[in-house]
Amino acid sequence: MVDRDGLENRCTLTGTQGSNPCLSANYGLQASRPAKIYINTMKIKIWADFACPYSYMGEKQLFDIIAKQGLSDKVQVQFLSYQLDPTAPVIPKETMLQHFMHGHEYTEEQSLHLMERITTMASRLGLDYKLSTTQVCSTFDAHRLMEYAQATSSQSTAIKLNFALFHANFIENLRLSDRAILLSIAEKCGLNSKEAKAVLESNQYAEQVKAEEKEIDSRPDFDLIPYMLFDDAIALQGVISPAAMKKALYGTDVS
Repeated sequence: MVDRDGLENRCTLTGTQGSNPCLSANYGLQASRPAKIYINTMKIKIWADFACPYSYMGEKQLFDIIAKQGLSDKVQVQFLSYQLDPTAPVIPKETMLQHFMHGHEYTEEQSLHLMERITTMASRLGLDYKLSTTQVCSTFDAHRLMEYAQATSSQSTAIKLNFALFHANFIENLRLSDRAILLSIAEKCGLNSKEAKAVLESNQYAEQVKAEEKEIDSRPDFDLIPYMLFDDAIALQGVISPAAMKKALYGTDVS
């Protein structure tokens, strides 16, 4: 099972199968019951972290496919919390580039090369990553805010907030542990400002975040994030191909 002692053990970003829950060169596909042709509303659970560049890419790819296939009104998505590093500081001590060099003992050249590869992957999905200046910090409050949004708002608002948080981290390089920044993002996404502020200034939804992390850690097949569970039947995780996502949605190969 996954070693959760530190960020380097769970988001190594090296592409080594099974080394961490953030990246794999392959994807997992397990079915616990026979696949079916997609007709009724499908429930998709997604465990991810706003600090994981592959989570952002995986979710962007999934929602692009859902939109292009005309399935937006047939899919119910639940975003579930998973912190790559629960010990990440509230006040950032380093950028992702510095973390690669210090935490993983990569050279600057190796780190920049790896980031270039990830950035190229993201660009194919229309995402303009700025990884070298992304700040390494706690995402705990961002997850709590996401839990609040899903509990009190429409799915469209929750989806908007979800992608706004990813965008703020990897493209705008804003500090996701800054509650003022989180509140500003929440307001722009249409959440109630007073309620969101009250959530951020309290410990609301903290236990829910921890429970969701415990739930995914207890799954015997869990190795990587993003981890997507389609109708509690098919699990996809890590770097996932579009074909695998379509097959999970329809229960059969789709061109």
